[in-house]
Amino acid sequence: MIPFGGENRKHFNLKDAEEFRERFFMRKRLFETSDMHFNVYCIAPGQNNPLHRHPSSDEILYFTEGEGDCVVGLETFPVKPGDLVLVPKNVPHSIRNTHPTTNMVCILAQTPLPCEHVAVKPEELERYARG
Repeated sequence: MIPFGGENRKHFNLKDAEEFRERFFMRKRLFETSDMHFNVYCIAPGQNNPLHRHPSSDEILYFTEGEGDCVVGLETFPVKPGDLVLVPKNVPHSIRNTHPTTNMVCILAQTPLPCEHVAVKPEELERYARG
C-alpha cells in the first residue's frame, strides 16, 4: 500500500485522504515509518471492517466521523466521533458503521511492524479473545 503522505507530503488535511466506495470499506495508509502504520478507514453506511486479528501488533483506533460498533474480543463498544479504542495484539476486532446515512471515518496506528492481518471467523472469536 502506498502511503498518502510521506517525505513529499508531510502535512495535509484528513478530508483530502478520505475516499468512500459503494461495495467495500476503504483502507488508506496515511503515513508509514519503519516502526508504525498510520491509516484511515472510510466506512460507508452498512459497511464493516471484517473480524480479524494482528498476531504481533497493537492497534489504537480514533473515530472522527459517524457512529457504529467496534468489537474487541468479547466486548462491543458503541463508537462516535472523539472515541478511542485500544486493540491489543492478537485480539480479534471489527468495525461496523451502523448509521443509515452517515459515513464513518476512523484513523488508527499499528505498531510494531510488520502488521500481519489474519481473518477470524465469528465462531473462533471466543477462543482468541480468551487466549
